[in-house]
Amino acid sequence: MPSLPTPEHELLRDHYRFLSDLHDRLRHEGDPHVVLEETTRRLAMHLGVNRTGYGEFNDDASIFYPRAIWTDGSVAAIDTPIPFSAFGPQITASHRAGELWIHDSLDDAKLDADGQATCRALGIVAAITIPVLKDGRLRSLLSVHQNEVRQWKPSEVALVSALADSTWATLERVRAEEERAESEALLSALLQHAPIGIFLKSDDGRFKLVNDAMARLLGRTREEMIGHSSAELFDAHTAAAIEAADRATLASGEPVAIEAAAPDGATYAFGLTTRFPVQTRSGPALAGFLIDVSERRRADAELAVSREQLYQSEKIAALGSLLAGVSHELNNPLAIIVAQAEMLAREAEGTSAAQRVGRIRRAAEQSARIVQTFLAMARQKAPSRAVVDLPPVVAAALDLVQYGLTTSKVMVRVDHAPDLPPVNADADQLQQVVINLIVNAHQAMMLVDRPRVLTITTARDGSGRMVVLDIADTGPGIPPEYRRRVFEPFFTTKPEGGGTGVGLSFSQGIVEAHDGRLELVESGPTGTRFRISLPIATATGERAPADDTAPLLPPTRRQALVIDDEPDVAETIADVLRVLQVDAVAVFTAAEAQALIGARHFDLIISDFRMPDLDGQGLYEWLRATHPEAAASFVFSTGDTLGSVSQTYIAASGRPILEKPFTVASVRALVAQLCP
Repeated sequence: MPSLPTPEHELLRDHYRFLSDLHDRLRHEGDPHVVLEETTRRLAMHLGVNRTGYGEFNDDASIFYPRAIWTDGSVAAIDTPIPFSAFGPQITASHRAGELWIHDSLDDAKLDADGQATCRALGIVAAITIPVLKDGRLRSLLSVHQNEVRQWKPSEVALVSALADSTWATLERVRAEEERAESEALLSALLQHAPIGIFLKSDDGRFKLVNDAMARLLGRTREEMIGHSSAELFDAHTAAAIEAADRATLASGEPVAIEAAAPDGATYAFGLTTRFPVQTRSGPALAGFLIDVSERRRADAELAVSREQLYQSEKIAALGSLLAGVSHELNNPLAIIVAQAEMLAREAEGTSAAQRVGRIRRAAEQSARIVQTFLAMARQKAPSRAVVDLPPVVAAALDLVQYGLTTSKVMVRVDHAPDLPPVNADADQLQQVVINLIVNAHQAMMLVDRPRVLTITTARDGSGRMVVLDIADTGPGIPPEYRRRVFEPFFTTKPEGGGTGVGLSFSQGIVEAHDGRLELVESGPTGTRFRISLPIATATGERAPADDTAPLLPPTRRQALVIDDEPDVAETIADVLRVLQVDAVAVFTAAEAQALIGARHFDLIISDFRMPDLDGQGLYEWLRATHPEAAASFVFSTGDTLGSVSQTYIAASGRPILEKPFTVASVRALVAQLCP
């Protein structure tokens, strides 16, 4: 006959059912607090004890921290940390060794005095305590307490022991799941809020993970992308390039970065895609980042343009310095030609040679104006405003470019409004603007095979407060996409070597400095028209004097001394002075001048600024120290309008300047000013 089950067997079955039910209850529980509360409560109810508790230790197992305590109300809950040493050396040593602790009463021989006192204070008469050691350290314990003597059965001890291990394992699982959930939440937040695109693909090229930035960059939603391949999302050419890059990355086993233009439908222009292989539970996969580098590419392009602009600017500055240097060197011979031509024209007046001499004079004066324009541009001279009529400015500009227009078969039409009011302007600078616009029109018309016509018109504007000057051509026009940029510095539509892109910007700056406007008013396939608008001159403005306007000269003959290390220049100035009824002596060194000044009186002293040995500055300082009355009649003659030192000194001295190349009129003005 089969043996009947003993009461101990029944208890074992009962304990097994308890453990099974508890396991089912906590299998999917993710809250460690619920795990502990359910474990301690159910264990207490199952064993019929007064109190159950679970707690953990700090790193050195010196403090016990209760985590979950259940009582039936007959004993107090333990809810504050307890120094482990309070339980006495017997209990602490046993627990640190990982031994089961069982006592049925306070008279148990294992209890020392400290252990008895603490157990009595906590209402513990009988107890089962199971310590849990991990990596050789006391980490936690599960304990059941009875407030009266109780003889514990072996099955009860086995149950508590098994439950202690399973509780630790359950808590470890829950904590691991918590940490994983937290990590996944953090990773998800990082993915979704990252400013760059992040993706994960399976080895067959289908998107498994896509963050919001990735979808946004590609102009799609995450739902549209996940589960789909490049071939299903992009055009054939783009898909083939992506798939080739994916295969190359997986084959190399190394990260690969590629910068490329965006596919159709994307919200960026250029992107940097970094791919790298990863290993997942389901096999190899591909992860990567997509960064919008459009702004960086634009910045790089702008930097390249800026570098090119700087290069062009340096070239223009070097060219300007070269032109200015050449112009400066031309000043002395031009001074001689201009002055001698003017005097010769006076002598030849009424003779058969007058016409030829007049041509020489006009050519010399035109050359002098060109030189002065170069120098004015190089030293960025402030506009010298006067009342100016536009027709002579246009005529002078056409004179300078007429040969090129004629040889290119450009017909020029000029139409000035009758009674056109003058403007306040620097005639030389305004002439330079007109020349720039004519040259641009000329170059544009060379690109077409049809009649080339340059039309220049002047008129009042509709408001009656401005004068407008239009320059129109019959060239191919400016493409619409370039029209808003034509005034940008260094922007040009001309081929390399055809222009620097500074002409219109420079011209606009000059016109705006005159309180006017330079505009592109019309451009199309049949030509382009630019307009200069300038305020009409005020009634109080002074009209620039003509070269032959003669200030009143002194009634009696005066004495003048001219000093210049260029003998022809010195003699020419002296000749002009003699024509103006001034007795002039020319010398070629400052030492000669000092000797003459010490011997006689001069009403006017004109000295070159730069000379070997003692220069004009030194001569003037000598005069101030030794002949202060003569210093009051001193004039600097110079073509060095670029030298900052000379400009600064002359301005500080307050003395007049006779700029080379000079004219009879400019010398006459000095005589009238200093020899009253």
